[in-house]
Amino acid sequence: MLVLTVLLAYPLVIGLYTSMTNLRVGRWQTAQFIGLANYSRILAGGDFYHALQVTLTFGAMCIAVEMPLGLGLALLLNRELPGIGVFRAICLIPIMVPNVVSALMWRTMMDPQGVLNYLLAPFGFTKFLWLSSPQTVLFALLLIDIWMMTSQVIIIQLAALQGIPSEIYEAATVDGASGWRRFLSITAPLILPFFLVSLMIRAIELIQVFDVIFVTTRGGPADASKVLHIAAYRDGFVDGYLGSGSAYAFVLALIVLLVVMFVARQYLAAQTRASGD
Repeated sequence: MLVLTVLLAYPLVIGLYTSMTNLRVGRWQTAQFIGLANYSRILAGGDFYHALQVTLTFGAMCIAVEMPLGLGLALLLNRELPGIGVFRAICLIPIMVPNVVSALMWRTMMDPQGVLNYLLAPFGFTKFLWLSSPQTVLFALLLIDIWMMTSQVIIIQLAALQGIPSEIYEAATVDGASGWRRFLSITAPLILPFFLVSLMIRAIELIQVFDVIFVTTRGGPADASKVLHIAAYRDGFVDGYLGSGSAYAFVLALIVLLVVMFVARQYLAAQTRASGD
């Protein structure tokens, strides 16, 4: 336990200390302690707020589409239909593909000369700039994220649905409850804690999103897809300001912590209501 604590605490302490220095690449011996100056510079500049806006916008877009879509598909896959096992297996494929591989695949397909424009050409969409236009890049990334991560939502919601005893639905049916009423009175309250867990996982992942955007756009064009992690990467590894990059990382961690605390409160409240306490 002590070894594990040291392994976890040491990098955290070193990172926190680095975020309070002016450490730069190539100037290892001249780093000086500057307190919260890096944090003040980040919060006082417009670059951070632009990256925060892009991060929140992209995250909201993904959650608004993926959560209801994943729930709807989970409800469909929860039915006992012929060949339903095959469709359940197909839904697992996107989440089994590494993110970088998925990003490379979609970047190739979204090229102006790629397969998507070829398929859309008969409908008048010739050389559509999926990832090359500030007006369309977030929607293109949304499409990629839907394909990659909706499966995760489906798996969690499907597990929750299959944990509801069938006797409850049978009793409600006998009482004359319609399908919509059964969903609102039985399904929704019982799966709400799992829905919130799924929401929290997706929120954390979207706030920390990096790999897909780095592979496809590197934060462009014109910083239209520059999320917080891309901003931290540029500050720390491209410009060489390791102290400032570390401060970005801790600000990002604080945002994640606030989101987790908020969703965790909603989860506990939903779990209490579902248990009838």
